[in-house]
Amino acid sequence: MEPFRHHLFVCTQEKPEGVTSCPASGSLPVLQALHRELDAQGLSQEVQVTTCGCLGLCDDGPMMITYPEGVWYRGVKAGDVPEIVAHLRAGKVLSRDEIAEAALGRPVGPLDRSIDTQVSRLL
Repeated sequence: MEPFRHHLFVCTQEKPEGVTSCPASGSLPVLQALHRELDAQGLSQEVQVTTCGCLGLCDDGPMMITYPEGVWYRGVKAGDVPEIVAHLRAGKVLSRDEIAEAALGRPVGPLDRSIDTQVSRLL
């Protein structure tokens, strides 16, 4: 078996009720979406997904880290997963324009720059 090209860590650290945590902010649906998208893209054998404890930025959660790049994604939602998988498929950290192009399915034009505000939380 070949080693994984990428390793993702998704915080699933449970905390007491009323305390900010990644699961309370939606990390479990993100985890499910990651598995579905990786399977759909044929990347499940190349990308290892691991749940982990607290990454220390609970107020910005759900948190996810990708390796080997060491990219930290904050405030991840299940709807962000296709763009994150595009990052993995490209084998590099994507620029905002590249993420926007993946989301739009076409090159980004001047009128699309507003998408930067939508995807900037991913970078």
